[in-house]
Amino acid sequence: MSKEWFETWFDTKYYHLLYRNRNEVEARQFIDALLRFLTPEPGSQFIDVACGKGRHSKYLNSLGYKVTGIDLSENSINEARLNSSDDDGIQFHQQDIREPFPEKNLDFAVNLFTSFGYFDSEEEHQLALNNMYDNLAAGGKMVLDYMNASEVLLSLKREEHREVDGVHFKIRRYIDDGSIIKEITVTDNDETHVFEERVKAFSKIDLESLIANSGFKICATFGSYNLEPHTEQSSRVVIIAEK
Repeated sequence: MSKEWFETWFDTKYYHLLYRNRNEVEARQFIDALLRFLTPEPGSQFIDVACGKGRHSKYLNSLGYKVTGIDLSENSINEARLNSSDDDGIQFHQQDIREPFPEKNLDFAVNLFTSFGYFDSEEEHQLALNNMYDNLAAGGKMVLDYMNASEVLLSLKREEHREVDGVHFKIRRYIDDGSIIKEITVTDNDETHVFEERVKAFSKIDLESLIANSGFKICATFGSYNLEPHTEQSSRVVIIAEK
């Protein structure tokens, strides 16, 4: 059985090279805005679903919260574990978000930076949301942060080229069967590799429907990392829901 695109791409050195300059200030400001809205109690327990290298998890932990981060990528989890310890109230596990999580009765579940929409079927996405629901205590809250697909489709940059540390990336974007595809051709010295990102173009209504089908009650929907009201022109779809 062939690997799914994210199993291959996320564990390569080229993925981490291409995206190494994530905006850390923006990420922290987003977490700060969420915390002002959510008002968690000191020591609240979070699960960061599809946590990547743990930048959101580690910031939450630095503010005094207990955090579990899960991600399918072995390389990302190994990176996340650097300079972190279970004794500090933070832990990271390699796990497919479609599989049940062992942690239960948590206060908050977060899925940030479009770390969703990767699977072929709606059923798989529903399963991931069901798992988040099952992990929360009654009254617990879930945050899903996703691209605003309608805006992305309008402004889709069809092709671009980037050079990072002597490695050339040719990035081609197109739409296929309800997904936004990013075809990434990597040229590293005499070697050429081709990778793919494939993310479902879920609308705000699609996401709200999936979330409600898991049993959540939607509390609020925002359109930016500053939690501004959502419009068709918004950059993000940030949905906060309660169990």
